Amino acid sequence: MCGSLFLSPCATLFGLYYIMHALSLLVLIFSGMDRSKQGNASPEDHELELNLPNLLLTKTVRELYAKIVKEWDFLKKSACQTAAGRALWKHVIHDPLADVLAGETYLRNLHEKIMKDRHNNAREISGVILAVRTLWFDSKIEAVVDSLGGAAQVVLLGAGMDSRAYRLSCLKESDVFEVDFPEVLQVKAALLEEALESTEHLRLMAKSLTRVAADIRDNDWLEKLQISGFVPEKNTVWVLEGIIYYLLNSQAMQVLKIVGEKCTLTHTVLLADFMNKASTTLSSATFHFYSDWPDHLLPSLGFSHVKLSQIGDPDAHFGLMHDPLNLFNKLRNLPRSVETHPDDGTPCCRLYLVQASGSPNQTVSLKASSQRSI
Repeated sequence: MCGSLFLSPCATLFGLYYIMHALSLLVLIFSGMDRSKQGNASPEDHELELNLPNLLLTKTVRELYAKIVKEWDFLKKSACQTAAGRALWKHVIHDPLADVLAGETYLRNLHEKIMKDRHNNAREISGVILAVRTLWFDSKIEAVVDSLGGAAQVVLLGAGMDSRAYRLSCLKESDVFEVDFPEVLQVKAALLEEALESTEHLRLMAKSLTRVAADIRDNDWLEKLQISGFVPEKNTVWVLEGIIYYLLNSQAMQVLKIVGEKCTLTHTVLLADFMNKASTTLSSATFHFYSDWPDHLLPSLGFSHVKLSQIGDPDAHFGLMHDPLNLFNKLRNLPRSVETHPDDGTPCCRLYLVQASGSPNQTVSLKASSQRSI
């Protein structure tokens, strides 16, 4: 993992999120901000006791995590940080596998930050963006699968330590495909094997789960997906959660184009989160692709319907954003064309949650809209 950076206050919006999903890169930003008057629903005191499951202390699991610490780069390790967020926000996220997928180190690191935030009565508790984002993706997957009659293919690109195939009952008639680096999938499979053997109540919720070892930055990931049983003509939900901004512009556009092309074959839904330009410039060495206007970009790639939300919107709230002075609420109330905050002149760093869809029987305009994002 890269070292911590001291960044401008504009990074506050994403500081909590990235400690979960990628790096501890932006966490220190909050130390210089006024975060008094807590305004988010946060874990209760009794829920914040860090009770590590015995499974984490077994020899096999410790050896697997020693491998992670020693051999994985920051991008792969971010999968464990995301799982730690789900584990420690368990009062709103049901994920019985999150602890073992996160590991002791990442659980302790996040727990320390949450406790510090609670002690300081912080407005933004560490992990709240991750919690909202996870719940948004969960709710959209459930709604889309239900709209497709309860059965679909669900493809998780850059799946990491995602456990939806084991925790979402809405997937009981759906085929789930997890695409990620081979070393990530191997360690994840080993961890899950240990967890499932030790807990009789855990089981696969999806109709099927197929892990596909592939790098979505390469040109052959779709071929590998199809060899693994993916059928392009079947209704599909594509999930790009916390991944696309790590890709170079050409790589991200290639992935989006491939998914968009499937709109001509079957009903296709894309669920993804996008950073705006101000967010990626916080660490240009880590984050690359951005879109200030993904709702303009995606129609040019074959999608006919696009709905964009920001943290704190009615469908991206989940009772976790109460304070009107919370930074997320302040930002979403500014027009998206505003690049700097009128109060202090800091860049407006935004995370967009986007649902896009298309199908052969819909009229899709492929004319590129005015694109100010790439």
